[in-house]
Amino acid sequence: MAVYKRMLEAGVSSDLSTYNAVLATLARGGLWEQSEEVLAEMKGGGCKPNEVTYSSLLHAYANGREVERMNALAEEIYSGTIKTHAVLLKTLVLVNSKADLLVETERAFLEFRKRGISPDITTLNAMLSIYGRKKMVSKANEILNFMHESGLTLSLTTYNSLMYMYSRTENFQKSEQILREILDKGIEPDVISYNIVIYAYCRNGMMEEAKRIFKEMKDPAPVPDVVTYNTFVATYAADSMFVEASDIVRYMIKQGCKPNQNTYNSIVDWYCKLKLRDEACNFVQNLGNLDPHIYEEEKSRLLERIAKKWPEVDP
Repeated sequence: MAVYKRMLEAGVSSDLSTYNAVLATLARGGLWEQSEEVLAEMKGGGCKPNEVTYSSLLHAYANGREVERMNALAEEIYSGTIKTHAVLLKTLVLVNSKADLLVETERAFLEFRKRGISPDITTLNAMLSIYGRKKMVSKANEILNFMHESGLTLSLTTYNSLMYMYSRTENFQKSEQILREILDKGIEPDVISYNIVIYAYCRNGMMEEAKRIFKEMKDPAPVPDVVTYNTFVATYAADSMFVEASDIVRYMIKQGCKPNQNTYNSIVDWYCKLKLRDEACNFVQNLGNLDPHIYEEEKSRLLERIAKKWPEVDP
């Protein structure tokens, strides 16, 4: 945006490509207000927006969590006020799926199909993703079958969506089956793939299986990240195994993975849920022994979090 402003100050005229490049940059940051300003300036200068322009605006609304504005723009596209282009219909599928809006995602996809447009793997992955998050197994399988029938090559994103879906169901062990399938196909799983399977086992109390998958996360597999460790921390804390939870924190720090707010929130929250207020406070007050790099501000935040669980008692 700073470069764009300097261009204007220098009297450099903007064309469609310039405007679209600026809007794409703003969209990534969810800067929808600035995007609207650029669009207004664009129209005022006689430069006609195209499908790429409005696609960026939709992404800006989605990333900025401006669902109402996103829906209003969608209506202009569906009504034909803005030319209903394949790029825009695909974008509507993507942004609505990302926003977890099932009805709106399905509407965009249906419009896509009604117009005889063949969806690509990215569009189908967005459909699979939202069906997976909603645990709509039959719908997800319909999309999967369509992919196979269309001769499309399944991507890692496809498999991760399927693993995520099964990890939240009674058939959670299928998530590891899919992991083995992609390994057999020569596809390299990412940290998300492993985290999903670890979560599936932790969620169902199968800690030895979760640890088995964790041990596979070594070269050339992806290195465990904060989400990996937090899954173990949260599971141990939920089972009142606070020593084990602290051991995980100690281990992750030793491995060079910095704990985040969720790491300590899990432990503190479970102390609170078990009505172990003193233990929660002691944990925070002695946190420096566990994490030498902990900031006093973080300790204060955690103590305030504890206090909110007992509003009638002074922290």
